[in-house]
Formats: sequence, structure tokens, C-alpha cells
Amino acid sequence: MTLLRLSFLVLILASIRAFAAAGDFVENYDTIYNSLTVEKRGSIVELRARARGTYALESAVDLSDPLQLVVPYTRSLYAGLFFQPKPDRVLMIGLGGAGFHRLFAASYPDALLQTVELDPKVFELCRTRLGFQPTERTPVAVLDGRMFVKRDRQTWDWIILDAFRGGFVPPHLKTEEFYRECAARLGDRGVFVTNLHATSQLYYSDLKTLQAVFPQVVLFETAGRGNVIACAVMYKDPIVTDPKNWPTTGTLRRPLFVDRLDLDTIRREHIAIPTLPRSAQLLTDDFSPVEFLDTVKTNNTGTR
Repeated sequence: MTLLRLSFLVLILASIRAFAAAGDFVENYDTIYNSLTVEKRGSIVELRARARGTYALESAVDLSDPLQLVVPYTRSLYAGLFFQPKPDRVLMIGLGGAGFHRLFAASYPDALLQTVELDPKVFELCRTRLGFQPTERTPVAVLDGRMFVKRDRQTWDWIILDAFRGGFVPPHLKTEEFYRECAARLGDRGVFVTNLHATSQLYYSDLKTLQAVFPQVVLFETAGRGNVIACAVMYKDPIVTDPKNWPTTGTLRRPLFVDRLDLDTIRREHIAIPTLPRSAQLLTDDFSPVEFLDTVKTNNTGTR
């Protein structure tokens, strides 16, 4: 284990010791962007945001093993490894409780994981209640994700879109124009990774919009959770839609993945892109009815 990786793990353990010793609690916070709840039960701390009368789980951490990926879809985000196996520079739009960050940073200690989070309260709670402490390799910018991409002139190996406000992604982060802005910031073999909800009509609009920008889109369905992770690239060759062309799982494993991340399981989550109904709408800056489409269930269409 390298000195840098060891230092990172020591920092994680030190930052969570006080929280792990504390008793269970439930705390509520209202911000201009979210209505948030933080709940600790045993060693698990969950961050939720209120949406349509319920609280959607945003993130969670196991204080007894902070590298554990508690929320299942965060494991599926690692499907990006099949398309860019050397994620030296990663931009993540949406911090949540940093459920993805800890294992990634510990497994790739030389990589830069730049996060952008809109809500300063989310950033505060992530540090004070979920035990995440940013470093020079895991900095967090409190800023609108699209504004960051517009201003940023760097290129990235991965761009991950996992930004939610009360259970839905802000409409301006769902449009063709925004996807093109992200595509322009990808390296030659960079991959755009986004978390989609497959339970509403918005899913089909998401896919139509992604396919309008990216020549190749590959989907991974997190079993039983309603989450589909889309990985999209800007090149047509080599073909990445066939799993036979992906790197072998063994070449991608890291020691800290053991008992935390099974890449073979992620490989098996690969699904075909569904036939899109004629009603699927392209989302643009001038037309992005995200909240409306997200309320219309897919099972009402008979297409899934």
C-alpha cells in the first residue's frame, strides 16, 4: 500500500470516528435548493431529499467501512472502467454524501476527482455528518454544474452526472446543449456517465437526447432499483457497444475492490437500448419538461 493511499485511509478513519461513536439521530434541514434529512442508524448514515411527499435517498455511508458502496447504483457507476480504464481525471457533477468518492479516491490515489455541488448545505452535511473530508485530489466546488462545465477548459477521462434536487435532475442538466458542452470536455477516449431513472417517460427522452449527441451509448441496469447507468462516448470506432470488446475484468480490479465492488456483476448488468416510443421527446434548452415526464410512469405506455 502506497504512502499516499495509507494517508488517505487514515484521514477517512479519523474523520468518521466521532460520528461512529455518536448515537442514532434524525436531522432535517431546508435550503433554497432542497429539503434534506440526515439519519444515522447504527453505523449507517443516510442523506435524503424530499420529493413529491417522500424522501428520496441521495447517498449513504457505512461508518464501519466508509469505502463500502452502500447505495447500489454507485457500484454501477464504475462501468466507466469498461470504456476508459485509466480514470486519471474525473469530473463529478453532484456530491450528495460522497458515496462514490471514498472507494474511488482510495483505489486511484493519484487521480483527480473534481466534484461540483450546487447546494452548500449538502457540502456541509457531507463533511459534518457523513465524514467526507476533501483533499487536493478530491476538491469540491460549490457551483452550478453547468456553469462549471461552461467555464472549465480542461479535459476529463470521465464526466459523471449524478446531480439530483429532490429526486429529479435539474432540467438544464438534461438537455442536448448541455450534453454537447460535456462532450466537448471529454478526452479522446473519455466517457460520459449518467444516472438515469427508468421508471418514467423521462427515461425515453433521456435516451433520445443522449443518442442525439453521442455516437455510442451503453446501458447498465442496477437490479431492482430503477436506476440505469448510461455510458456514452464521442467516437464511432472502436465499437464499444459489444461487451466482447471491453477490457477483461481481471485487468481492471484493484485490491480495495475486494468485497466492495464486483466488476463481473456490473458487466452482467449490461442491457440493450430499448426501442424508443414515438412519444419520446428530445430535451433541449427551449423544451425540457423534466418534472412532467418524470411523473408519467413507463408502465402506462406498454413499451417496457
